[in-house]
Amino acid sequence: MTTKNEVERMVTITLIRIGIKCDLVGFSYLTKAIEYVIEDGKLAYNLKSLYAKVANDFSVKNPIRVEANIQNAITFTYNTKGFESFNQLFGMEVVSPAHKPSTAEFIMLVFNIVFFILFQHNLLGKVI
Repeated sequence: MTTKNEVERMVTITLIRIGIKCDLVGFSYLTKAIEYVIEDGKLAYNLKSLYAKVANDFSVKNPIRVEANIQNAITFTYNTKGFESFNQLFGMEVVSPAHKPSTAEFIMLVFNIVFFILFQHNLLGKVI
C-alpha cells in the first residue's frame, strides 16, 4: 500500500472514530483537507486556499460550498454525539463538552492525531 493511501486510510479511520458520518458530503471534503494539511501544514492557517484546493479536487465551483459542508459535518457530529471521542483519542481533555471547535481547530486536532500515528509507525519521512 502506498504512503498516500495509508495516510488517507488513517484520516478516514480517525474521522470515523470521532463520529463523523461517512455519508455526509463534508466527510470527503474533511478527509481531503486534512490530507492537504499533512502535506503542507501552512494550509491550516489559510483556510481559503485549503477550501479552494479541495473544491478543485471535487470539481466544486464555489469553495464556500466546501466550507459549508465541512462545517455542517462538524456541527452535526457535535450536536448529535459531542466530541468526547477527541478526549479519548488524546487521553486527556482537549475539547470541552461546552465548546464546539472551529473548523480550523477541528482540522488541527485531527491533523495532530494522524501526525502522532504516523510518528508512532515511523512513516513521517515518507510523507513529509
